[in-house]
Amino acid sequence: MESLLTLLDRSASARTVSNWAVLEDTSIQILRLIYRESKIDEVTLRSTVQNYLSSIVGTGEFLTSLNSQDSSSYQEGLAKLHLFLKNRHHQFSSVESTLLAAYEISLLSLDPIPANRNKIARHLREIARPDLSIIICNQILEEARLNYYSLTVLCGAYCDLGQFEKAIEVAELALKFNPEASKSYPLNALVRAHTLKFKSTGDFAEIEKALVYGHDSVEIRLDSYAANAFVAAAVASGDEREIEFAKDFLSRAEPQLKEADISAIFQAYQAAQALAPKEVVVETIDEFADATFFGFSESLFELVLRDEGFTPQAADVRNMNMRFSADGWFLQGPSMVPCPTCEIVALHSYRKHFKRYGKEMHYWALVCDYCKTVTDSIDYDKKTFSLISKDLEENFPASLVCAECK
Repeated sequence: MESLLTLLDRSASARTVSNWAVLEDTSIQILRLIYRESKIDEVTLRSTVQNYLSSIVGTGEFLTSLNSQDSSSYQEGLAKLHLFLKNRHHQFSSVESTLLAAYEISLLSLDPIPANRNKIARHLREIARPDLSIIICNQILEEARLNYYSLTVLCGAYCDLGQFEKAIEVAELALKFNPEASKSYPLNALVRAHTLKFKSTGDFAEIEKALVYGHDSVEIRLDSYAANAFVAAAVASGDEREIEFAKDFLSRAEPQLKEADISAIFQAYQAAQALAPKEVVVETIDEFADATFFGFSESLFELVLRDEGFTPQAADVRNMNMRFSADGWFLQGPSMVPCPTCEIVALHSYRKHFKRYGKEMHYWALVCDYCKTVTDSIDYDKKTFSLISKDLEENFPASLVCAECK
């Protein structure tokens, strides 16, 4: 059997020339070799899983061409990986977010509306195919030039490829035309783009811009994503005053962290910063990679606003507004059944896990992208809801996409 070093070299060469068949075969060999080791190298594991997923996406025509929906090779590749991992899942927890991104690409590609294609573009970055993210985002922007979600994802994809000028240009456009309440997303993207550019060029003007954008972002919305973006910029700057700001922002955004936890986090950041190559940014959390698909922290309204770009209207009955405002909602998937209200195929099902009498159950929220309404299952007659429920459970079983059930 060939050595791991030889296989890694072959994998890198295959990826450079987009030889997807060789990359797939080599990635499988590396995974088998890694599994035989007593201790798994997490860095090698992550890059190998990304390489495998990149290889089965291949040219990505089934994602970039709306006329070609033949995703059979991708689906077969996912099934093969699932068989390999199903008895080893406890050893591959570190790549769970990458695997979930791959599975959601599979689900969303069944209904290639713009909102779903935006999410596909975001997840392609997670599996290391920013090249395809750029194609999809630009296709969407041809139809809607100021789609700020696409512009923000596009910024991240350009950053992945080291094209910082383009990244900053599109993020600034998103910032200019973004709704006021959502400006933190392009601001976070700009923080990361300027931080990355600083890491690449050493130009202190870039890190100064990153810190200004970071302060602007946390003033609008202080959450863990804005805080972590600021942490990356502050640590890269080496400015003690900004680092103190970053510690304060992180403690307020993630109150569950104790002072000792925050100190340990910053020590790890700074140690990694000292060892990192010039072009590497320590913190790489994406401005949109907030587990919204399996989210534990967002209300339905926040989730739909982030995913679809609007806040759905709900009738103030049966405590629906209160239930939809609670945390813990996740996307189940799109329904092929027309919306009973507007008769357009535009329904998305969101679910929320709960227990009753010791039984695992899920609340329903059915959101129509066309008429921009949301309701629970009670508003549908029995026959219609039975069709919707059957359609969704056949394609996206709630127990398989709910992290609580897992």
